[in-house]
Amino acid sequence: MRQACPILLVLLIASAALAVTPHAATPTDTLFTWQTYGQDARVRVQTFASDDDKRPHTIVVDELASNNDLVTDDVRYFVDTLGRSLGLDPTQATFVFRFNGQSFEEDAGDGKTLLLRATFNRTKSGTMGSPSWRLLTRDELANLTDRALY
Repeated sequence: MRQACPILLVLLIASAALAVTPHAATPTDTLFTWQTYGQDARVRVQTFASDDDKRPHTIVVDELASNNDLVTDDVRYFVDTLGRSLGLDPTQATFVFRFNGQSFEEDAGDGKTLLLRATFNRTKSGTMGSPSWRLLTRDELANLTDRALY
């Protein structure tokens, strides 16, 4: 009976680790809808595991032409809402906002792509702070997504 206890303990620790990192093993790709200023907004969201201990998630957000406003117009509210939906703290993720021709016209080709990296921290009061923005290259996006996206 004593030998079963260490095995049970290992199983409990492993299941707790999985509960803390819901997207660590499998990338996800979904449309995310939220309420903003009296209208629904929608973006494509892809999540990836990261090797970064401080930010173990990479979240790629694609703007859709059907939105009336850019997702970046209210980005702090968006990442907080998305984080609650995904079951993770946005301060533990790297966000990549991707814009191309299809972000503005549904029938447009991909064309040139703008990649913006954003990271967030919370203020002393616990609210989402302003993002730290940086332009990314396609190679940097590939590295953040373990070569799943280029």
